[in-house]
Amino acid sequence: MSLTALHIQPTSVTPEVHFDASTGIFAIKGRSIAENAIEFFEPVITWVKQYSLNPAETTTVTIQFEYINTSSSKSLMQVLNALSAISGKEVNINWLHKAGDEAMKEAGEDFNTIVNLPFHILSTENT
Repeated sequence: MSLTALHIQPTSVTPEVHFDASTGIFAIKGRSIAENAIEFFEPVITWVKQYSLNPAETTTVTIQFEYINTSSSKSLMQVLNALSAISGKEVNINWLHKAGDEAMKEAGEDFNTIVNLPFHILSTENT
């Protein structure tokens, strides 16, 4: 089975998700404050697990949250764990945070200490 792109439109409580299996370019952007984050992230986790069976040579994931709650953080951890299961290919995580947003910078640093993937924590003026 060949995977196509996964695109989930953002809402006021869930982020935009755009994962392209053909290019290996993935993005999660917005706010993730849904009460039931597991329900939102479950298809994302399933998709990444399928993708990991036949990944691109290089997978680049850009994550940029305005805010992420605890429930979403746990689900995002599952997404990152599924990505870390990719072997023999390059996987890079770009964690973007708005300049001066120490909470999102620290969240990226926390994920960086837990996940066994190259993590780049970058400040941006644009969101």
